[in-house]
Amino acid sequence: MKQRRYLAWTLPLTAIFCFGTGFGLSELLQPAQVSAQSSAAQTLSQLNDDFIGISERVTPTVVSIAMTKKVRNSQTPRRLDPNTNPHEFFDFFGLPFPQAPDRRQEGVGSGVIVDAAKGYVLTNNHVVEGADEIKVTLNDRRSFQARIIGTDPRSDLAVIQLEEASELKQVVIGNSNELHVGEWVLAIGNPFGLDSTVTAGIISAKGRANVGVADFEDFIQTDAAINPGNSGGALVNIKGELVGINTAIATRSRGYMGVGFAIPSNMARQVMESLIKEGKVSRSQLGIYIQPLDNAMAESLGLKDSRQGILVSGIIQGSPADKVGAQKYDVVMSLNGKPVTDVNQFRNTIALLPAGTKISLGILRNGKNLTLNPVLAEASADESALQQQPTAPETQQDISVQEFSRDLQQQLGLPAGLSGVVASQVNPNSPAYEKGLRPGDLITEINRKPVRSVQEFNTLYSGLKSGDAVLMSLQRASGQLIIAYRQP
Repeated sequence: MKQRRYLAWTLPLTAIFCFGTGFGLSELLQPAQVSAQSSAAQTLSQLNDDFIGISERVTPTVVSIAMTKKVRNSQTPRRLDPNTNPHEFFDFFGLPFPQAPDRRQEGVGSGVIVDAAKGYVLTNNHVVEGADEIKVTLNDRRSFQARIIGTDPRSDLAVIQLEEASELKQVVIGNSNELHVGEWVLAIGNPFGLDSTVTAGIISAKGRANVGVADFEDFIQTDAAINPGNSGGALVNIKGELVGINTAIATRSRGYMGVGFAIPSNMARQVMESLIKEGKVSRSQLGIYIQPLDNAMAESLGLKDSRQGILVSGIIQGSPADKVGAQKYDVVMSLNGKPVTDVNQFRNTIALLPAGTKISLGILRNGKNLTLNPVLAEASADESALQQQPTAPETQQDISVQEFSRDLQQQLGLPAGLSGVVASQVNPNSPAYEKGLRPGDLITEINRKPVRSVQEFNTLYSGLKSGDAVLMSLQRASGQLIIAYRQP
């Protein structure tokens, strides 16, 4: 009991002593704790000031874009059945009416002033595509008419020019290659028509592809709030430099769900400069089918590591790659001395190099390193710089095949002169299916050995034992694909 009373009295006395001598809670903290709190407060205050400064500098360079275009009315006049009494027809449907006139469709988005002297604005292609009239409103409420300088649907970028504009401010374009995941960014645009809206977030990821927005994708992913109307707006770093053009969101509600995508400023700058100079974007091609490596494929090819390199799954005849001796099953390890680890980045880099550029490819073939030096050719408007194959899932078997005939070749849309067997059935629970084999695929090789008939397929396939590595070459209308797995 005495001990309890002692504690009970000690606390009030301590409180009285502290109060009476003028000390508070902060005086009880250790110096290191006080210093840490003070430092954190200073950091937050500095970040707050930075956000304010960036918003004030960059917002005047971001514009609101309103476009209108004529849309042809698809309504067609009703036809009068010759067997029908015309009076009954008109009583039911009403009197005939003239064809409805074309209607005007409106759209809104954002853009970024990239050249104040010439009035150039960078935006998304989908913001101004097909526009008959474009009106641009600045942050200071001034409005100008604009005309399209050039568009590039394959990257979803466009450049427009303001007419008779003056006293403009332009954004500073930064280097998107220097971005890091976790870095602070601000998104500035006009979501839902709410002009000059600023939101903050971080870089969530880099190199996002297969988003389904454009042919050439290398998106920055951010959690800065992006909504309809933000398209074409600015994504800026903590220095206030443009590092991306806000383009799309992943959503189930048409609104912000924490996943936004922006085109990197380095890609946007290259496309922009081509559009301003030529009114179009010329791309280059190497002429190879490429796909990522996985562990099973790397093992089948005798590679120790699948983290570097991309697999060549086919060669286009007569292409730059074909002319220098590139082969199927080659692994591209480097481009101009830099390691290659990503299919999309490699594809985009090749595409934006000028036609006629001589490049250096580091190749690993059958365990030996060699260098190829193809000269890039210009890609036509309807072909990709490189034919990228989708990443295949993973595999097991139960495969039924049939002979490849001329009729099947035409039905499947395959090129002439091929040999192989057609997969007619594939067990959905098999490793082969998981890795990407589908009914209708033409199987041309197993473990690098040609398959020319059902008999050859059965001989090669029946010789595989459980646990054996399987490397299978496939041909589709879209191109060539290689899958790898272990025999169950």
